[in-house]
Amino acid sequence: MGGEASIILESGRCSWGKCYFCGWGKRKVDVTPQELIGKLQRFLDKKRGIEKLKIFSSGSLLDEKQFPRWVLKKILQTVRDAGVREVVIESRVEHVLRNSLNDLIVDGLKVTVAMGLEVADDKILELLNKGQTVEEYVKAATKLRERGLGVRTYILANPHPIFKDEDLQQEVLDRSVELALKHSDSIVIINTYPHVDSELWNDYIRGVWRPLDKGQFEKLVAKWESNPKVEIDFNNFAFIPRFPPEKRVKLRGVGIEYLKHPYYEVWQDYFLRFYTPPKGKVYLLFLPCAYKKPYTKSRTWKAILSGISGFPFFKKLHIVAVSSPGVIPYEYVKYYPFTHYDWEEWRETPEIKRQYIEITSVRVENYLRAHLDHYKKYIAYFRPDSETVKAVRRAFERIGLKLIEALDMETYSKIAKEGFKPAVAHPIAVEKLKTTLKRELFGEED
Repeated sequence: MGGEASIILESGRCSWGKCYFCGWGKRKVDVTPQELIGKLQRFLDKKRGIEKLKIFSSGSLLDEKQFPRWVLKKILQTVRDAGVREVVIESRVEHVLRNSLNDLIVDGLKVTVAMGLEVADDKILELLNKGQTVEEYVKAATKLRERGLGVRTYILANPHPIFKDEDLQQEVLDRSVELALKHSDSIVIINTYPHVDSELWNDYIRGVWRPLDKGQFEKLVAKWESNPKVEIDFNNFAFIPRFPPEKRVKLRGVGIEYLKHPYYEVWQDYFLRFYTPPKGKVYLLFLPCAYKKPYTKSRTWKAILSGISGFPFFKKLHIVAVSSPGVIPYEYVKYYPFTHYDWEEWRETPEIKRQYIEITSVRVENYLRAHLDHYKKYIAYFRPDSETVKAVRRAFERIGLKLIEALDMETYSKIAKEGFKPAVAHPIAVEKLKTTLKRELFGEED
């Protein structure tokens, strides 16, 4: 196969595990040396012809408590015997400084040690609780290069709320890269994301820090993109706002504290700045929420989906729910907190309804503006007297987009007289939706 490959070999726990931005370093993995080496051997047997292998460890391969010396030697020998020419391993700087590096000298194998400098500023390193100084990084890099070993350096973009100051952010990043270039064979500038179990994650939820979106990150690193020694890593793992079980609570109630709950806010920010609607789904269908969660298990959504799923246009429909948590694309209706909330409509007051319409209209507007280039047509399917459709209408009016409403007041009034609830699940209402979609979309189908 050739080229590069990566593998994660975790053992024990990071010797420091206190970095402000890192959740991986707090993990503990119980594994035997035989299991580690066996995993590596199976990986190499499957992916033959690798020339360069990166080994990630959530800690330090040079930490003897995580990886005993004989295990490290066996890992390097196994990699070399598989025909790999270069291996990149991770370590904190103190393990480079404390240990002999003789075990890293392997005939026929170039060994590069990757270290996290993060920022070339001791005061900010203290804020990050990194547990090292810039000088210690320089000494470790120098020690590695004197032994003929490679040096790879990680630089973090935006790793702390202090970088709300964009000028400071740019100045520190440039200074950090310039220093690392003097001591490294390669550098990776990494966009910082909030790892669960990190202090940064807590600050993200509290709204005092936000990750950089692609445009912000590209502007920050533009100066360094053409440098052959610098790699740019905008999304080094599949970032979505994940909430660990111990942080999950049932969000039941009405009022501003539920509309603007921090958990909802981080998701709405994600849908604006990091989310891309599915390719090919160019017709946006707004649907109401349902009491039963996830919505797909509710009588309402089952009735709607069964009524429209058999038509050619369905594969081009992008279903997006609108509710008190905000705008929720179909792909995320099974994620927390969208599975763990109840908006108790019977407790609404006129003021709460006003707040709901105002906040929801802004969220819908923001979503539309963020993804204007994606959709061709917009259809809404709500009770025509609902606060949600009022919010959606307001958003479309502000932008100047055409909104197609699939349930009119006349049809709804007939259903309401029957006392059927929810009205949008009534066969007549679903038929109205189906008819609207066929009328509006069939003409555009191939």
